Amino acid sequence: MRIVFASLGSLGDLFPMLAMAQALRARGHAPAIAAPAAHAARVTALGLPFHPLRPDFPPQVLTRIFGDPVHGGKRLFDETIFPHVRETYADLLAAAQGADALVAGELLYVAPLVAAKLDLPWANAMLSPTTMMSALDPCVLAWFPAGYHLRHLGLWPQRVLLNFVRRATNSWASPLIAFQQELRVGTGDVVVEGKFSPHLVLALFPPAFGAKQRDWPAASVQTGFPFLAQTPAPETAARLRAFLEAGAAPVVFTLGTTVVHLAEDFYQVAADAALALGRRAILLMGDKPPPRAPADRVLALGYAPHASVFPYAAAIVQHGGVGGCAEALRAGVPVLTIPVGFDQPDNAERLRRMGVGAVLDRRRVNRASLERSLRAVLADTAMAARAKAVAASMDPEADIARTADAIEAMARHEPAVGAAG
Repeated sequence: MRIVFASLGSLGDLFPMLAMAQALRARGHAPAIAAPAAHAARVTALGLPFHPLRPDFPPQVLTRIFGDPVHGGKRLFDETIFPHVRETYADLLAAAQGADALVAGELLYVAPLVAAKLDLPWANAMLSPTTMMSALDPCVLAWFPAGYHLRHLGLWPQRVLLNFVRRATNSWASPLIAFQQELRVGTGDVVVEGKFSPHLVLALFPPAFGAKQRDWPAASVQTGFPFLAQTPAPETAARLRAFLEAGAAPVVFTLGTTVVHLAEDFYQVAADAALALGRRAILLMGDKPPPRAPADRVLALGYAPHASVFPYAAAIVQHGGVGGCAEALRAGVPVLTIPVGFDQPDNAERLRRMGVGAVLDRRRVNRASLERSLRAVLADTAMAARAKAVAASMDPEADIARTADAIEAMARHEPAVGAAG
C-alpha cells in the first residue's frame, strides 16, 4: 500500500513520521513523506519519496513564534498556518494522489479536506498529550500556566479553557473555515474536536506519560513513542567516542533544533555550571559558537542524534520537546527541563510527575539557578532509579509494531485494536 505521511513544522514533528514510514516500508508498503521543502535532503537520504508542503518554516519564523510563549500560538496559526491553507491543500492533494491512506501531523488541518476529496482513510499522529484536548487530563498551557492549578476544582475550569481555545483558534482560522465551506467539508471547528479523524487517532506516547482518557476521540489508539534510528556523522561519532572514553559520564545540554535559535548565552552558562559542579559536559548547540571552556571538559557539537549521546549521560538538560523527552525516558537518565512554549511546559510537568525530572523556569535561568537545579538532580538517587525503571518498562519495538498494525488496519478500512470507542 502507498501511505503518505504529512508533517509541518520542525524536525521534532518530522522524525516520528520518518520512523513510522520506515516501519511500514519494512513491511513491504510504499510510504512517502510530504513536508516543508527544508526537510527534502533529510528525507531523500533515507530513500523515501518526498513531496514539498507549503508553508516552509525558516529559523527566523520559528524563533519569532517560540520567543513569545503567550502569543506564539496566535502567531503560528494566524500568521503562518491559516493564511496558507489553500497552498497546503494543493500540495497535500498532489502528494496524496494514488495513495491508499494518509497520516497527518498536528498542523495539517487541511488533511480532512484532502481525505474527503480523494475518499481516503486517514489518521492523526498526535505526538504529546497536549494535542489530545482532554478536559480529564489537564495540561500546562504555555500561554496560561496558572490554569493547570485549577484542576482541583473539577472539570469546569478545563472545559472553560477548551472553549476559549476553540473560540480563539476558530477566529484565527477564518481562511480555513471559508475553504471548508467552499468545499462543503468540515465542522466549523478546527483545533479541538474538528481536527480528529473518524478513522484513526494515533496517540504516540505511552500511558506512563499520558494515560488514555474517556474524552479522547472514539478512534484513538495509544501505542508509544516512535523512535527514528539515526547514526551520527563519522567525525561526530569519533569525537563523541573519544570524549566519552576519556572520563566520567557528562551532563548533556540540548535545546533541540528550534529553541536553540533562542539560546543567547545559554551554552556558556551551561558550561560554567557544569564545570562549577565538577562535571564534564556535552553541548548540542546547532550553529552557535562554542563557549569558552577547556576542550577536555566540554565537548561542543552542532548536532548529534540523542540516542547516540543520552544513554551515556549523568543527566540531561533540555527544553521539553516531546522527542527529547522520549529519548531521555528511553535512555533512563534523569532530566532537568527548561520549557519554552507550546507543549513543552506540559511535557516538563509530566516528567516531573513521573519522578524522572525537575523543571527550571526559563525566566529564572542563570548560572546560579542552573547550578543549583542541576546539583539537585544529580544528587537525587531516587530520581535516577526511577528513570532507569521507566526505561526498563519501555518496549519501542513493540510500540512501533502496534503503530504499524493500526495504520495497516486503517488503510484496509478495518477497526484498529485498542480504539477508544
